[in-house]
Amino acid sequence: MEISERNPLALDYIFHPRSVAVAGASNAPLSQGQMFLMSFHNFGLKGNVYPVHPKESEVGGLKCYPSVKDIPGPVDYVFGVIPARFTPQFMEDCVVKGVKVVSFFTAGFGESGEAEGEKLEAEIVQIARRGGIRVLGPNCVGIYCPSAGLSFCADFSRKSGPLSLLCQSGGNTCYLVRAFTMRGVYINKAVSYGNACDINETDLLEYFAHDPETRIITAYIEGVEDGKRFLRVLKEAAQAKPVIILKGGKTGLGAATAASHTGALAGSASTWDALIHQSGAIPVNNLEEMVDMASLFAYMPLPKGKKVGIVGLGGGASVLSADDCVKAGLSLPPLSEEIQERLRCFTTAAGNILGNPVDTQSFSIGVKEFAETLRIVGSSEQVDIFLLHIAYDELPGVPQLSGVPQLSDVSQLPDILQLPDVLQMGH
Repeated sequence: MEISERNPLALDYIFHPRSVAVAGASNAPLSQGQMFLMSFHNFGLKGNVYPVHPKESEVGGLKCYPSVKDIPGPVDYVFGVIPARFTPQFMEDCVVKGVKVVSFFTAGFGESGEAEGEKLEAEIVQIARRGGIRVLGPNCVGIYCPSAGLSFCADFSRKSGPLSLLCQSGGNTCYLVRAFTMRGVYINKAVSYGNACDINETDLLEYFAHDPETRIITAYIEGVEDGKRFLRVLKEAAQAKPVIILKGGKTGLGAATAASHTGALAGSASTWDALIHQSGAIPVNNLEEMVDMASLFAYMPLPKGKKVGIVGLGGGASVLSADDCVKAGLSLPPLSEEIQERLRCFTTAAGNILGNPVDTQSFSIGVKEFAETLRIVGSSEQVDIFLLHIAYDELPGVPQLSGVPQLSDVSQLPDILQLPDVLQMGH
């Protein structure tokens, strides 16, 4: 039985190490080991950060130790940036030291497709299990947990938020953390898990499903080790909170690339699509869609129902918005006669549509009147989801309209329309 199956929160300790050691940290120019060492050191870990290298006495102003075994205090988390051939002995040293979790940035294991790499990966797993150590990777960048002061990138935000990420690719992990942060969506925990020789996608998904600090789960996955267990855990997770998944390697070429990237067995696209559909998780097609979808869940409360009210500037955009809503299984109920009558008080019939969508042309009704339109439609009990669209390409003509302030920057528009109080009317 898997450890995570006995206790879904059994992995909690890996996010809160008392100390970190970086094996392979050196003073060589552009040394990756030194780069990771200084990221951990400068991010604000509450415990000690130790460089480990057999030929260095000091790295980055920190005392360096020839082996993990030589570090005087306890070491919970070790980040390995060493050649693959040295990893079995390195793991033996970690067992002696009582290390709890090891992340290997090192590549050259099972993902190489070579017998020697596969043998090394199996050997480090065997040693780790014998010594009670959990392993992330190989071929990963490990753990980011801002509340614990733990990060492999010094420029990541120190602010913790509602979203957690499990990601098979180290590069995608770095990109997504930064992309989420640019949207003001902060990470609670992020894990790059690479080859998944020990801790895998299902372990992490199960942990995040039960983690009270995680409200939204995002995942980039190239392959799944145990399909039946993964589907069971995914269903449970999707019932508890939003789970947004991007599958890498859905084409033949992508699957071959995934195999050489992390050694992942990608599976067929149709099988994967069926699995996601059955689970209730949310599939996305690229990294940008993942950021968009996560931002939506971070900022918008879950609606009570599927009734959409659309208000906008530009008839074509209203038509396309209505099509998208219907295709997604949402409904656009006609607005009541009472609401339409309230809108007619300040809206002429010419150039405007007062159904659903409500379409007004180029501020022809005036800025205050447009804001009032939003309030009337958005506060209606007929509307569970309020969709506002503005065709920015119409804005260059706006300054010539009488009584409309100059818009030197479209970012001023929400203030001019006094939208903050309007957009608080969600159902």
